[in-house]
Amino acid sequence: MRFYLPTIEHCAELTGDTHTHAAYSLRVRVGDYITVFDGKGCEYACSVTSVKKDKTELEILNKTENVGETATNYSLYLSVIKQDRFELAVQKTTELGINRIVPVYSTYTQRGGSLNYDRLIRIAIAACEQCGRSRLPVIEQGIEFDELVRRAQNSYLIFPWEREMHNSMQSAIDKKQTDVSVFIGPEGGITEEEKNRLVNAGAKSVTLGKRILRAETAAIAALSVCCYEMGDWSL
Repeated sequence: MRFYLPTIEHCAELTGDTHTHAAYSLRVRVGDYITVFDGKGCEYACSVTSVKKDKTELEILNKTENVGETATNYSLYLSVIKQDRFELAVQKTTELGINRIVPVYSTYTQRGGSLNYDRLIRIAIAACEQCGRSRLPVIEQGIEFDELVRRAQNSYLIFPWEREMHNSMQSAIDKKQTDVSVFIGPEGGITEEEKNRLVNAGAKSVTLGKRILRAETAAIAALSVCCYEMGDWSL
């Protein structure tokens, strides 16, 4: 059992909803061993010393760092899509090892609604608890396309484009990089002008094959390819 605990010092305790889940749903008892992580890269093996009405007290046995983390620092720039689909992308890319998620507003982005950032963070926490990561991804507030172009000038950015016919992700990925960013456009794609602005800023346009993928599927697929090509997966 793994739990997110942002503040961990010489001793630790579970409170609030985390305590309720551990004590009453999972029926944690004195003497049980559980793992807690701080979301910043540290993970602690603990023994349960007491289960009270309002908290579960833990003894820290040992500490490890960067458990379940990738060697490459990955950022996902994902155009704003419907909340449930954005949530799916957050959940699955967190499991894959994403370090930063940035919503992007481009020409064809639907601007009728807004993302529930508190819920996105809770989804990322649950994904880290499930998959064994020790570091939470940073989820930024949304940025405009102009800001994405500015960032592309100072980062290694790859973006799938439905009209790209030649450049594959395998050929575009530079395995010497330690930071890799991926941009996924909205449902309507990006305009040719936006594509040219990114390329002129140094970003690489790639194809994901013959089929047109939904934005959340493209995000999962692109990051999976990056993980494999960068050596984070051993198949």
